[in-house]
Amino acid sequence: MKVIDKRKDFKYSKRCLPRELQIVQKIDHNNIVRVYEIIEKEPFVCLVQEYAEKGDLLKRIRQTGRVIEPESRIFFRQILEALMYLKSIEVVHRDLKCENVLLDTCLNVKLADFGFARFMKPGDRSKTFCGSRAYLSPEIIRGRPYDGFLADIWSGGIVLYVMITGCMPYNDRNVRKMLEKQLQHRISFPRSILLSNEVKQLIFEILHPIPTKRPSLSEIVHSKWLINTEYRMRVAKPRSDSSSSSESNKPLKPESLPVNSPRT
Repeated sequence: MKVIDKRKDFKYSKRCLPRELQIVQKIDHNNIVRVYEIIEKEPFVCLVQEYAEKGDLLKRIRQTGRVIEPESRIFFRQILEALMYLKSIEVVHRDLKCENVLLDTCLNVKLADFGFARFMKPGDRSKTFCGSRAYLSPEIIRGRPYDGFLADIWSGGIVLYVMITGCMPYNDRNVRKMLEKQLQHRISFPRSILLSNEVKQLIFEILHPIPTKRPSLSEIVHSKWLINTEYRMRVAKPRSDSSSSSESNKPLKPESLPVNSPRT
């Protein structure tokens, strides 16, 4: 259950909350957290929603060090399916990050938290600065009017990078330097991790500083890295000893994710 105290953030309660409630009631997709009931009792709003037993994606990354590529393909394919559905109903998420990618008991993706979401028609632009800094596209950081669908694709690319490496591609403690690297299209990967050229190329293409040069959701699905990954929902099966933590990765500290700092 998600409980919102409207007294804590008047601006959000006035502007974003009504929109969030409208959107979550409209959504119906296997890879998006379902809201079963909305209970309003001033000053609280309670969303009775689907329970994600396995927590969020960031928790899983912290437990295993990173998510190996075969598992990442399944997770990312499901994230893309959720984003394609949202685009079909003209909704942008605007806060896509590992903490908002939940996992159910069968390790299916459940996209959550539509607090910054809004309806947006193709071609429209938004001026609202919102989202989580480390996942923001350069056009949002620069305060430019932006296409929310293309900004969501950028954030998805950051999620993919964090999944496969266990660290952040940019250091958001210094926004100026982070933006500089983004605009120069500089992306590096930890040398200690063996990654396929296909996934590195895909991330490079998604994290393009020019929004219109980013691949579409359909192009990502048909990329070399994902072309053979069929979309499916996992179902319950007998527990086995195998897990995505089979690689000898050092677990991350629970406080934060490291930033990839390549040698210069």
